[in-house]
Amino acid sequence: MRPSKFTLALLVMNVGLVAAVAYLLQFYLRTPAPVAPEIIPPSREQSRAFEPRITTQILTVEKTNDFRWVQLESEDYRAYIQRLRAIGCPEQTIRDILIADIDKLMAPRLRAAGPPRKEPLTYWQPEEQELLNNFDARASLRAQRDVDFEKREIIRELMGVDLVGERMKVLGQEDYYGRRLAFLPEEKRGQARLLLEKFTDEEQAIRSKVWEEGEPLTAADTAKLRQLREQQQAELTRLLSPEELRQYELWLSPSANAVRDAVYGMNASEDEFQKIYRLQKKFDDAWPDSTPPEDADARAKWEQERMQMEQQIRAQLGEQRYAEFERGQDADFRELNATATRYQLPADVPATIYEIKLAVLDQRAKVLADPALTDEQRTATLKVIADETARTVQKALGEKAYKYFLRRGMGSWISN
Repeated sequence: MRPSKFTLALLVMNVGLVAAVAYLLQFYLRTPAPVAPEIIPPSREQSRAFEPRITTQILTVEKTNDFRWVQLESEDYRAYIQRLRAIGCPEQTIRDILIADIDKLMAPRLRAAGPPRKEPLTYWQPEEQELLNNFDARASLRAQRDVDFEKREIIRELMGVDLVGERMKVLGQEDYYGRRLAFLPEEKRGQARLLLEKFTDEEQAIRSKVWEEGEPLTAADTAKLRQLREQQQAELTRLLSPEELRQYELWLSPSANAVRDAVYGMNASEDEFQKIYRLQKKFDDAWPDSTPPEDADARAKWEQERMQMEQQIRAQLGEQRYAEFERGQDADFRELNATATRYQLPADVPATIYEIKLAVLDQRAKVLADPALTDEQRTATLKVIADETARTVQKALGEKAYKYFLRRGMGSWISN
């Protein structure tokens, strides 16, 4: 059935009405709207100063679906952050944008601090080998670290987050300090990490003469190390509350790290850890240097007090637990654990083989001390012990794991 003239007229009128409404709506949406005064901090180039100046301006935001990033960008990072937050941008996204922008801004300084590169590089030039042998990278690395510390400080001031922690989170990497400082608020966590790494850098610069040149530390070096530790402790005390400082020491102090290493494999309780820690800290406070003294008299006193600490730990733990404490500090036991994990052996295998080691060492000592044996008898007896030990350990580990264990340079007690 064909539509009547009246129906067609109504249809034309409706289309016209829709067009008129659309035009009015578009006109209304394009009308400028005033925005409240805002704080305008320094420009990005002046971001290190972090001294905001206050100005008043009217920002006209055009309401339109034609969104452009330039509407949000600012030469000042704080204003940039405010605008991103104002449109509901997720905080993690703001961090990512800001970090990427500052990375780009400071990239030329990092490149300038790095080793000199050949421009342009040709395929026949051994650039990597020449840089390895003909360029001293220490000063370059130090300069790059300085730029990195500066960049981290800027990020922390602007966002209250730690740059290293953010990058590790994005890359899915283990965050050593982040996990151990998790008891702190995020802002303090970043400050504490930066403080720790700066002092660690300075300490390593002093100790490098021992590692790289084989020279002993001088009295002046030792005094400087002590001064650095005191400065670090003073800054931590200013940054952290008393309870936070106590937690920090349990997580990251040299004394706590030494105890954690010592209780390897014994599944120590919190109470056992605290008992050992108190004794270790008392010793470390008396002898703050990490190495034994060079002076003979001081060294004798150091060894005496260390022996006293060990006796006190033994008394606190009891004989059985102290034996496990000693076992955890044996490189053979640790390598046995690594081997058992690699070859998916039962969890009790390392402890079983370690008991064999103790029995073999005791038996061998008795043979060596037996005055009734001739040299030939002693040699023959020791060979029998070594052969039987090898068969027993190989059976417990399995052939592949046993060969792997020996290839790792461990197990000298089996044949010697």
